Amino acid sequence: MAVLVITEKANHKFYSSLGLEGEKIKTCTLKETFNSVKKRSTDIILLDPGLAVERGLRLLKEIKSRYPSIPVIFLTDNASEDTVLRAFRGGVRDFFRKPLDTQELQHTVMDLLRVKRSSRERRSLFIKRRDAGSGKNVRTATTSQPVSFFKTIHFIEKHLSYEIKLGTLASGACMSKYHFCRLFKKRVGMSPIKFVTYMRILKAKELLRKGNVRISSVAIDVGFNDLSSFISQLKKFTGMTPNIYKISLQKE
Repeated sequence: MAVLVITEKANHKFYSSLGLEGEKIKTCTLKETFNSVKKRSTDIILLDPGLAVERGLRLLKEIKSRYPSIPVIFLTDNASEDTVLRAFRGGVRDFFRKPLDTQELQHTVMDLLRVKRSSRERRSLFIKRRDAGSGKNVRTATTSQPVSFFKTIHFIEKHLSYEIKLGTLASGACMSKYHFCRLFKKRVGMSPIKFVTYMRILKAKELLRKGNVRISSVAIDVGFNDLSSFISQLKKFTGMTPNIYKISLQKE
């Protein structure tokens, strides 16, 4: 079993020296990805495309398509809000911005390994006991869960038209509000509430592209309680009011 790091050759020495409590660390270039995965039994993939973010996101999509059960941690130099969102939508288990907090990366990888191996042990235990004739499903709780905001972002996407409270998001991540806000901003690059607004504006832009839609209806559909608040936030993120934004789309 191994941790596979996919990155440019210049980074191989750095990742090979990560202290992962004796775990095997293998490195390969982006071109060598699928040959390397086939040759090894891979527990976790660290994907670091450097500044080639688009290439990295395409590779992420292909990895998750071929090997959906392998957790992927995405690391990049260019971490815009759009990149973070696309990476989580692509199925990453976690996301790190550079410069890296090496200790946090080490803890995240080790936690993922423990969870994955614990899951295998539970399945093995279940099979053995069932074969022994007990007929009962044996389940044990996992006590160590790595920090990830994949479920949080998925929840936000599915509930944009509803009121989304900070306490709800923090509870879903099993954290205090303070801890959740601190880690979310560090990982994603903005506060949870600002990210909710950002997601609402992204959805609004999609709806406005459909042409003959009422601006007031779009505002309600993406979770704004009043039209003036929607207009203000859209202008803040795009520099345009909804009407001007619609006109700009027609010109395109």
